[in-house]
Amino acid sequence: MKLLKYVVTGIMVLGFVANPVILNAAQSEEIANACKQGEFDAQKDVNGTLWLAIGFFGGILGIAAAYIIEPTPPASRLIGKSPEYVAAYTDCYKSAGKDVQTKKAITGCVIGGLLYVVVYGCYWLIWGAALSSAY
Repeated sequence: MKLLKYVVTGIMVLGFVANPVILNAAQSEEIANACKQGEFDAQKDVNGTLWLAIGFFGGILGIAAAYIIEPTPPASRLIGKSPEYVAAYTDCYKSAGKDVQTKKAITGCVIGGLLYVVVYGCYWLIWGAALSSAY
């Protein structure tokens, strides 16, 4: 009888110890899935062409704007989700979105800078050729 009491007590203690571990593992998987989904959605939602143009025309200020402005996920995607899911999804969405924005703005700035150097160089070459042929 005492042995049965110890066995039942041991099973109950094991249940109390194992239950949070199992729940925590399921919650970690949910958070990882939320983060992956947030990154995927951000890469799909962020308008790369717009940020390329902002970097092209804005230069360094365009890059700064891309780094400062954080995209926000649509609230409709978060309805009915747990607070942990919402927090993980939002954090990963903002991080991935800002990464896309910044990379596209830097690309636009580099393209704009190179184009400026080429056009300005051609201007000086033409101006120099015209000046030397005039004398």
